[in-house]
Amino acid sequence: MKTLKTIAITFCFFLITSCGENAEKVKSQIKNTQNTIENASKAVNEADDMADNMNLLKSKTPLSKEKFESWSPKTLLGLPLTSSTINMLPGMGSCGNTYSIKNKRIRVMIIDGAGEKGSGAVQSYQMSSKMEYNQDESWGTTKTKTINGLKVKETKFKGDDKYNLSLFYNNRFAVDIETSEVNSDELEQIFIELKLDQLQ
Repeated sequence: MKTLKTIAITFCFFLITSCGENAEKVKSQIKNTQNTIENASKAVNEADDMADNMNLLKSKTPLSKEKFESWSPKTLLGLPLTSSTINMLPGMGSCGNTYSIKNKRIRVMIIDGAGEKGSGAVQSYQMSSKMEYNQDESWGTTKTKTINGLKVKETKFKGDDKYNLSLFYNNRFAVDIETSEVNSDELEQIFIELKLDQLQ
């Protein structure tokens, strides 16, 4: 494995030095590929712990509609709650809230990993939480950030004030946040106002 990796790195070096104008693009592609390999290795190493957590979640009871309703903030960043959908699927806890004024919008989706259906629905978020992201693409960037003390996968789309933030909270809840016309310095305040610690 190490020999193959060494060969790949050597090949990439010669590729970069011979590409001229495309050197930066090639460097970015190599960096993203290396990041993918490292993340795959981490996922393999964490596989047993993730499986144990999934089995634990299967034995838990999903949050009720009433619990999600009592948790849901009435405003985020001063934006009012304009729509809410809770526990649409039987046997799985979930909550989708949208906060908006004109074009400024925050959409928050929570999936409770408790129960048979919930544990399956949050698997990709659990795996993602074990990875480190540092990707730069033509459409935007995806990076691992710490926001309000939480490990977050942050995707920023170029040319727009749009973010996608996702995390696996408390080894149970998949959290996905989409924003429009929200500044980067406002992202931490979103997590402060969400009060995820009240999802129990």
